[in-house]
Amino acid sequence: MKHKILIVDDQASLRDAYGEILEHAGFNVCKAKDYDAAIAMLNDGSIDLALLDILLEGKSGLDLLSYIRGHHPICPVIMMSGYADKKNTIEALRQGAADYLEKPIAPLELVHSIRHRLNYRALENENQQLQEYQAMHHRLKKSETEARMANERLNFLLTSTAAVIYSAKTNHPYGTTFISDNIKRMCGHDAEECLNTPSFRIHATHPDDLESVESELEKALERGNNRFEYRLRHKDGHYFWVADEIRLVKNPYGELEFLGFMSDITEHKLHEDRIREMAYSDLLTGLPNRSLYYDRLKQSIAQAHRNRTEMAVLFLDLDYFKPINDELGHEWGDKALIEVSRRLLECVRETDTVARIGGDEFSIILVDIASEEAAAVVADKIISRIQEPMILKENSYVLGVSIGICMKSHQDVDAEAYMRLADDAMYQAKQMGRNRYCIHRPGDEGMNDATTQELMVEKALRHAISNDELVIHYQPKVGLADGMITGMHALLRWDRGKEGMFYPDQFLPVANRTGLIVAIGEWVLRNACEQNRTWQDEGLPIVPVSVNVTVEQIRHPDFSEVVARILEESRLEASMLELEISESTLMQYGALAIPTLNQLNELGVRITIDNFGAGYFSLQALQAMPVHELKVNRSLIKQIGSGNDSSQITNAIISMGHILNHQVVAEGVETADQLQFLREHKSDGMLGYLSSPPVPPDEFVRQLKNRRSMLDH
Repeated sequence: MKHKILIVDDQASLRDAYGEILEHAGFNVCKAKDYDAAIAMLNDGSIDLALLDILLEGKSGLDLLSYIRGHHPICPVIMMSGYADKKNTIEALRQGAADYLEKPIAPLELVHSIRHRLNYRALENENQQLQEYQAMHHRLKKSETEARMANERLNFLLTSTAAVIYSAKTNHPYGTTFISDNIKRMCGHDAEECLNTPSFRIHATHPDDLESVESELEKALERGNNRFEYRLRHKDGHYFWVADEIRLVKNPYGELEFLGFMSDITEHKLHEDRIREMAYSDLLTGLPNRSLYYDRLKQSIAQAHRNRTEMAVLFLDLDYFKPINDELGHEWGDKALIEVSRRLLECVRETDTVARIGGDEFSIILVDIASEEAAAVVADKIISRIQEPMILKENSYVLGVSIGICMKSHQDVDAEAYMRLADDAMYQAKQMGRNRYCIHRPGDEGMNDATTQELMVEKALRHAISNDELVIHYQPKVGLADGMITGMHALLRWDRGKEGMFYPDQFLPVANRTGLIVAIGEWVLRNACEQNRTWQDEGLPIVPVSVNVTVEQIRHPDFSEVVARILEESRLEASMLELEISESTLMQYGALAIPTLNQLNELGVRITIDNFGAGYFSLQALQAMPVHELKVNRSLIKQIGSGNDSSQITNAIISMGHILNHQVVAEGVETADQLQFLREHKSDGMLGYLSSPPVPPDEFVRQLKNRRSMLDH
């Protein structure tokens, strides 16, 4: 049975976009634009989950949340809000909202959040049923009458749930000792067949999944619980996907066994590809979004090099679009963007790519283009087509478009450079009067000073990696109780010789835009691990090293393997490495990062959330992540004692961190008053100029050898 989701948002385009995503994910969707319409839907039908916008016309989303909590208390509520609407978001969570999502909401994040809340509610129901089953089992011993009644109730519970409940032995082949009768409904086999064949589940598992299943069962023995997915063979021969949640329990005889819940997730798996596709498409226009565009651009560049063909990148920015939004509103502005997208597709071949980069910006990849003149012909065609009047709200509007063109050069230019050069050419087109195109030519006056300078920094940065110009300074992390060093934070510097020492904010933005950040991040990680191992071998006090990692590293599918390889090659224990990830990164990419974080946690690497308190991170999301330490945002520390709410927020973070069994460390401590506040509120540690600034390795060695408090000045 499909779950029914209520979407309440006063913007029709967002209601429709979210509704389309959820329908593709297999949900039934109903939509309301305001409080009254939502109340009618809640009272008329069975709503499994409500997705509410905080800011509505008339009565707010908080009013609707209050009504649901009073009249439909078992219905989970997920709130939606903008980044700036933090006060209402906190109030929603206080009133019982299960979670909140920050706009704009990625499709995968939306679907995963809703599935998580529904699965959580279903698991609560299953656990309740299981507890009832266990209570009934004990009453079986009292009398035949009680036994008969308990059996009837037990059979009802086991057959009414969609999940198959079973128990199994903990050694190979993990023979089934009990299984509910609805196994027949799931896979066609009777419960008796499963019980009489000890190796039934192992033989029914897809051969390609067998090794993984046996590995996950071993992990369950170590951890006490586990969840994994695999394919199971139906009696008629076809395979279907199941999710298996197991935990280690003792049976009535005191023997360890697995107690499991198995559910059919085939439909969910079938929708995953569609959801993934939507994650790479612009929800408004259906065109590829920025992520998919960059993937295609990299493929086109590689193909052009391989086939020795020409290609062109066009960067487009609409002219005179703002008056449409201002006069008619965003709904009609969206319709204009949809029409622009349709016209752009008419101007190119099927082999070319048209993408919406953001707002009223588009980009086009022209593959296997004959010449610069051919690219100019396409640009002229686009300008002419966009200029044709469009009717919006019974009035005629005319748009223009400024286009920058970058042709494939003989130099080794990557995707980011293509986009920068095309973007620069587009701005030249605007400066020349708009509604025209401009072609970037190497060596021309086409590049402005800023672009030229950035390309020079990029080139120098590539050399810096290979020429050992990058260095690491270390800042001690100290315990507040005794002031002794408990860890060290590795901080990157770029030694440019005569030009002096460059700090991260002077070159990491360029590294991010050019893709160099992954290579630089691996360099820092490797050198910090090797340095820590060297100091241990020299007999210095053993403390862990923490290293910042970026979203590009976390999203890389092999990142956990890279970390494992570096730890092995440097001979550093995993417990001696801490990886710091910013709160903003986890807020934006948390759902995508969790698998990698779990893999790192399994290695034994500790995870720290850096800059915590700068945003409003979901408590539910924090509980779901393998986090060991919270590092309080330095701006909160700086304002301690200034009379605003920062002191209360800092205290709340410390208390929350300790409740969740996390270490809490303050960053940027500079004054004795800040230190006193942190000590009074039981913070675990600190970094800051009060103890020591970041220092070169030889100075940090001296600090380690001192073995004295860093807070005694």
